[in-house]
Amino acid sequence: MAKASVPMLTRKCAILSVLLPLLGAACVLASESCFYCRGINCQRSNYQATEQCVDQLDACVSVFEGGVVRAQGCLERLEDSWRDQCEGKVHDRLQCEICVIDKCNNISSPQLSCVQCNDNENELCRTAPEQLAPQACGIARSGRNLCYASIKNQQVERGCSLTLAEQRNCLADVNCQLCDPSEISHCNAQPLEEIQVTTLPPVDSTSSTSTTSSSSTTSSSTSSSSSSSSSSSSSSTSTSTTTTTEQPTSPSTTTPQPGSAHSLYTKNIPILLLALQLAMYFYAPNK
Repeated sequence: MAKASVPMLTRKCAILSVLLPLLGAACVLASESCFYCRGINCQRSNYQATEQCVDQLDACVSVFEGGVVRAQGCLERLEDSWRDQCEGKVHDRLQCEICVIDKCNNISSPQLSCVQCNDNENELCRTAPEQLAPQACGIARSGRNLCYASIKNQQVERGCSLTLAEQRNCLADVNCQLCDPSEISHCNAQPLEEIQVTTLPPVDSTSSTSTTSSSSTTSSSTSSSSSSSSSSSSSSTSTSTTTTTEQPTSPSTTTPQPGSAHSLYTKNIPILLLALQLAMYFYAPNK
């Protein structure tokens, strides 16, 4: 009996040695908790909720629609309409990313992957980016997952653009390009040529002030000259008007000059009158 029990024990140990790694693997692959969000909360960058899975063999899932995350959580607790599509073959515009590691649903769909490199680390980033495999990005919380490619001081960089701030900064830079990976695969693997931007030197504020002051003085002087010219013109017009205005004429009175005939005649009138009276006096008695 002792001899028979030894082979049996050996067999049991062999079976256990095979099963234990499998059981351990099952425990490792089980998702105990997942990142959780629904609807508009999935677009909030400061929203960091998790969901505890009921079944230890459950999986985590992220649901994307048109490149925008719509739901996250445990697969078994996902709404039926979404879970049916995720587990079925027909997804329409829905993309489901399922993983089986604890809190593993923090990356985007492979269809939203971007080439991620820097030419300081990999020369192909500049010379042959199409030879590099795209890598999964994180999940964009404000907007959509986009890819970018930029060149600055002849240094090329490619990667994921996940925030509106990053995307605005890229759009404002002539040496940065954005693209949508859901429309074109490897979209940020295009060759880049740096565009030189020339900037004007800053204007000295002192000279600017002097110029402004000089301009103001010149303007004032011009205004004064104009005013003066205007006044002169007005004065001259006024003088000319005064000169050309005729005063009403009054009848002229002629004053006799001394020694003139008219003056002598005037002086002799009393004498003539006296002579006339004397003649009448003497003539009257004779009658």
